[in-house]
Amino acid sequence: MGTYATSTFFVAVMVYNLGLMVGLGSKEHSPRAFSLSIGMLATWLLCGGFSYSFAGLPPVGTSYFGMTNMEWAAFFIRGCYLFGTLLGLSVFYFSLTYLNINKPSFLIRELFFLSSILVIFLYYIKDIFTIFGFGALVSEHTIIADAFINANGYLGWHFGSLYILFDVIFFSLFSFTLATLWQRYKQQIDPALQKQALAMFLVIAVGFYPGAIFNTIFPAVGIFGLFWVGFMSSFGWVGIMAYSILKQNQMNVMMVTNELIVVAMILLMFIGFFAV
Repeated sequence: MGTYATSTFFVAVMVYNLGLMVGLGSKEHSPRAFSLSIGMLATWLLCGGFSYSFAGLPPVGTSYFGMTNMEWAAFFIRGCYLFGTLLGLSVFYFSLTYLNINKPSFLIRELFFLSSILVIFLYYIKDIFTIFGFGALVSEHTIIADAFINANGYLGWHFGSLYILFDVIFFSLFSFTLATLWQRYKQQIDPALQKQALAMFLVIAVGFYPGAIFNTIFPAVGIFGLFWVGFMSSFGWVGIMAYSILKQNQMNVMMVTNELIVVAMILLMFIGFFAV
């Protein structure tokens, strides 16, 4: 468990750095929208690292800050699914801005914001009701009900009755994203912009499928031992994305090396406190 948590934290640092490179390196709306997506991906990784960390704290059932280690593990597993959905929302929003000079309308931006708030409530409805003493009313009516250590020693979890909403929302958002990016590619007349659009489409697709398989489909059928593979695949995705940005001059991003080094050092210190 300790190796999974530490490795996941490390990958999260790399992804946060890429997001900062994109976000701080451009004043345009589209790159900043994309950096938000990268931030959601990194936070998804961070939740995965924390879930493995708490699940690995012996013995099972020990209380930390008012909740047992497995309750904390379930809390962060919900975070994985939450930020996976927010990643889908933010990437879809980015696809609407990509190679588009104008921002999406205020109504569309507000719609995405309100959707994010609704998603947060949906994923943490059990925790919110528990705070007010009504947790029993929604004990199974949630995305993730609880976490456990299975017979093979891997972290696992039980799905609530609302889990189907995650599948519908998550796969719909990424389908819309890839369809929009493909449309951007087909609409381009300039060969250079067309090449960039195709590269972005391929990068998003490559980054989507490992997580969809190992972090969504496999757990849904009871295979939890490969959950960490989806996290580790993000490390390769970071390399592909960095290459695409620099090689194809995607979004005219300039390097901000000094800031990234400082942030990386802070995050690595942060890892030292929580990795087990």
